[in-house]
Amino acid sequence: MAQADPFDGPDWSFTGPGDACTRDAASLTIRAARGADLFAMPGHYEASDVPRLGRTVTGDHTLWTGVTVDGRGFGDAGGILVRWADGWFKACVERTRAGGWAVVTVVSRPVSDEAAGPELAGPRAELLVTREGRRHAVLCREDPDDEWRFVRTFFGAPAADVRLELFAQAPFSDACTAAFAVPHRTSAALADRR
Repeated sequence: MAQADPFDGPDWSFTGPGDACTRDAASLTIRAARGADLFAMPGHYEASDVPRLGRTVTGDHTLWTGVTVDGRGFGDAGGILVRWADGWFKACVERTRAGGWAVVTVVSRPVSDEAAGPELAGPRAELLVTREGRRHAVLCREDPDDEWRFVRTFFGAPAADVRLELFAQAPFSDACTAAFAVPHRTSAALADRR
């Protein structure tokens, strides 16, 4: 049974550049300044930090939240970031180079592997991440009444503990703001990931 995980709970903490995080039990807004990004492609493009609110999660889990992004530039985004000792992945609602919106995922172990997922009608979607052992999967939907759509699956964290975080990024624009609905979480993997 999924339970709400209020943002004002004691397990959540803010880290990253700046202090632009506003939250109460049911809502969270994170503002990223110019250059805030997380990506590792040595010799081409590297960025090492984003503002984020996170908590530690142990073992199998599923978490989903609604994300709405206020961003005008390519790469402006907000989403879910999962970090472990030697890698991370992020799934986000991101502004595309053409000016539209899509679900974008990046897996970094330690070099980043980026993939564009489903196109979106606008700057909002619900994102879901689920973990069973080392297998992770990302799904999305644009409306709470829609079926979840598969985005990506991959082999991830070997350790039981991961850091699950909500973030905003503004790699090339002056700023970007991401607003999040209260997340829901279970301590089990999603049964059907496809």
